[in-house]
Amino acid sequence: MTDVEKLKDSLDFVSDAVRGNEAEGGIPSLYFLWGLLIFIGFASADLAPQITVYYFLVASTAGGLFSWWLGERTARREGINNSSFGRKFGWHWLVTGIGFLLVLATMIVKPGAAGPELFLLLGGVSYSLAGIHLVRPLIYSGMLMLASYLLMVLLTPPYAWALTGLVIGFGLLWTGLVQRAKQTSGAA
Repeated sequence: MTDVEKLKDSLDFVSDAVRGNEAEGGIPSLYFLWGLLIFIGFASADLAPQITVYYFLVASTAGGLFSWWLGERTARREGINNSSFGRKFGWHWLVTGIGFLLVLATMIVKPGAAGPELFLLLGGVSYSLAGIHLVRPLIYSGMLMLASYLLMVLLTPPYAWALTGLVIGFGLLWTGLVQRAKQTSGAA
């Protein structure tokens, strides 16, 4: 790393510290997006299971790319240049995506060895860890996913996936509304 890069990183660190990490709560529109995508995907598992895998392959890829783009755009607009945080975020969700693909591959190669509930367990762990290490409000959605996993495995209620998607989607919607209110009141 050159001296100029070290100086730039140091100035970015000071800038983030002075700002108090305003982006700590995340971007409200991304909570809305993922709440909708998760609800539609989980509901499809009960209502149209033949399209669920394809839906999640397309929606998670497109949603992930859009989330990355919007995060970069928002950071530039607010004058935030925290590349180490961006790398942590990127690696976290890349590893999560690889985990989802491994569960899917296991289900295809060895039917019965892994069930679709593992997606919910992996999602719950990933969102919870993202809430602990990256963006605090994600922990609540992660905990909802973990609780839903437990209820789904133990009780297997009718339309379990649609209900789970509704609960998680509502949780993400609520989090987005709270974050928007915080950002609006902070700007005023």
